[in-house]
Amino acid sequence: MQHSTRFSISVLTTIGCALLAGQAQASGFSTARFGGEHGHPMTTNPTAVYYNPAGIAKSEGFHLFIDTSLAIRSASYTHSAARTDLPEPDDATGANTDEAELFNVLAVPMLGASAKFGDFALGAGYYVPFGGTSIWEKNEKFKNNPTYPGPYDGANRWYSLNGTISSTYYTLAAAYHIPDTGLHIGLSGNLIRSVVDTIRARNADGSNDVALEGRSYADVSGWQVGFGAGVLYDVLPQMLTLGVSYQSRPNVSGGMILKGTLQTKLATSEPTIQDVELHQDLPDVVRFGVQVRPLRDWEFRGFMDLSRWSAFKQQCLGEVGKPCELNDDGSPAEGSDVRQNIPRHWKDAWGAKVGASYYVNEPLELMFGLGYDGNAIPDQALDPALMDFHDLSATIGGRYHLLDPLFVALNVSQIFYFSRDTNGKSTNARWQVPSRSPDAGGKYEQAITVINANLEMVF
Repeated sequence: MQHSTRFSISVLTTIGCALLAGQAQASGFSTARFGGEHGHPMTTNPTAVYYNPAGIAKSEGFHLFIDTSLAIRSASYTHSAARTDLPEPDDATGANTDEAELFNVLAVPMLGASAKFGDFALGAGYYVPFGGTSIWEKNEKFKNNPTYPGPYDGANRWYSLNGTISSTYYTLAAAYHIPDTGLHIGLSGNLIRSVVDTIRARNADGSNDVALEGRSYADVSGWQVGFGAGVLYDVLPQMLTLGVSYQSRPNVSGGMILKGTLQTKLATSEPTIQDVELHQDLPDVVRFGVQVRPLRDWEFRGFMDLSRWSAFKQQCLGEVGKPCELNDDGSPAEGSDVRQNIPRHWKDAWGAKVGASYYVNEPLELMFGLGYDGNAIPDQALDPALMDFHDLSATIGGRYHLLDPLFVALNVSQIFYFSRDTNGKSTNARWQVPSRSPDAGGKYEQAITVINANLEMVF
């Protein structure tokens, strides 16, 4: 049985290591940092199809935008034994309490275009506003351990060995400038491809028993639709602009269903592959901001966003075509066939940023920014699969008109996360099966550097 378990671990880990997606985190697992210092609700470049579709009506001509954000991420998780934990065997000390670490370098692309025809404008974009990947390092102390092969995957393994969650948007937008008013309005439609692909350690009773641990691999995906809307108003032309926008949830009122398979290998049973549906929801987002240019050489920006992460209540895996409803204690409701459930119960979070541009001369713009992002995950729900913190960020960058029609820009942001200690606060082990998981209390730390580069061609 131990040989079979170790073989399953090896196969599933190989599958998981093939995953690659980016993470440049704001609140929750938002990754909308494309555009750098010019990604905001007053922008007029093609990133406006997401941040505020009204912005493309303020542009001129045809714009092609190519952007990538490179995230250099390090993180750690150290779990202290909880009352609900099973004791570690004497010959497996540290199996659930050794420090777990990751170091990932990941990329997030964005492509966009817009065109202005008189007072009308059209735009399109491809981007990933929600997502992330975690690839955790191994605990070498347990390498090739004949009795306890599972802890080689680290103390993080009960929530994630390797995993990806992402929603990729394909967007079309239209906008209109109302003549002689300074008012621009815009609307966008989104076709969304969402993926969850994750491997975790799991026991039938939801405990952290290292002698019986198995593995669970979920691979699900699905399509959704959504929309965005926005208004841009020039209070004083070339001097003062206000912007406000809204992005709906995937499927607008919620109800995301992702279909795929769940592979499970528990220590006391044969491997199974089941067709399943994942039920979850992502937030809608409200943005608003102001842009001021009091002097020819200086521009100042301030903007905020509210992400309604309270929509992310759970990730429920159930039989295809059946309800995935749960009782208050995490047990399946009558008529439901729930295979696994991860309670989330996140909360709404907001972020704010101030920025400035100094136009040194005609081709060169220098950019500066300071930001704050709120935490969407309560202490009782935090786990190594999806981590969030209060954070501060500092950005410096530049944009250069290299030649007609090409502009190039580079921004470097350092994100400073406030570490979290949730020992004694996790409630994951208090739920009933199939919602029960091991206590995830511990010390969480993270640091991310984001390098954003983009090219914009204006015709």
